[in-house]
Amino acid sequence: MDILFLKPPFEWETFIKEFWIWREVKSNELPWIIPSYECEMVFHLGEPPMVETESGETFLLPKSHLVGPQTRRWRVLSPSQLNLVSIRFYVASLYALFSKQGLPLKNQFPEIPPNAELEKIFQRVNIEETDIIQSLSEYLKNFPGKQTEVPTYVRFALMELNQPKTSINSLTKKLGISRKQLERKFQEVVGLNPSEYRSVHRVLTLVRNPEHYQTNNPNLRLTDIAQNFEYADQSHFNHDFKRNSGTIPKDWFAEYEKMSHFYKQTNKEK
Repeated sequence: MDILFLKPPFEWETFIKEFWIWREVKSNELPWIIPSYECEMVFHLGEPPMVETESGETFLLPKSHLVGPQTRRWRVLSPSQLNLVSIRFYVASLYALFSKQGLPLKNQFPEIPPNAELEKIFQRVNIEETDIIQSLSEYLKNFPGKQTEVPTYVRFALMELNQPKTSINSLTKKLGISRKQLERKFQEVVGLNPSEYRSVHRVLTLVRNPEHYQTNNPNLRLTDIAQNFEYADQSHFNHDFKRNSGTIPKDWFAEYEKMSHFYKQTNKEK
């Protein structure tokens, strides 16, 4: 099992968080994929897998597809090993780069044109990561759409909602707009409404911090985490976390090895 994170070229750094490479990954070794506002472009270099949502719905993924913003958990079901390349975008970047509205992509995996060059590269015995980066960069340059400016008040809302103490009502007062106005444009750009974004951001921040895993920090007090993230109490923390992840924090952070493939920052290059 090999999962690599590659830094995007300078010209894409504002919009793209990372390039992923999966080689011979077994789906039964992967965790459930939790809700996220970070969209992806995924290119399966073998047969695309089936996926299952938390409601029990199953379907076959396209060979090349987007992963839209998600408010539900899902997991990969595949008896064969996974080989794929993925581009993970920062929040709202599909809107900024290609004018793709977030709401129609919510909880969707729409098909996109394949990347034939990646298929050729993965057939080589020795794969140069620079070739993969170049191929993905060329694909992005030719992807249909045009750049669109993200409204200033949406960018401000994104920054404010990253702060645990920010309430939606106080945010709309700062912006001088109604809650309905903010929600309409925020969903158009991001794909989630402000409340969904704030809840997902809290949980993503928690699970991506390696210090929260019990193998790294066996003396970690979950009550301290709840307090640091401005939850009213431990019960509220447990409920919010389980709603997004499917399990209580204690059980999630005990699965250190499985989660570390995705969330342990020290696994990443540079």
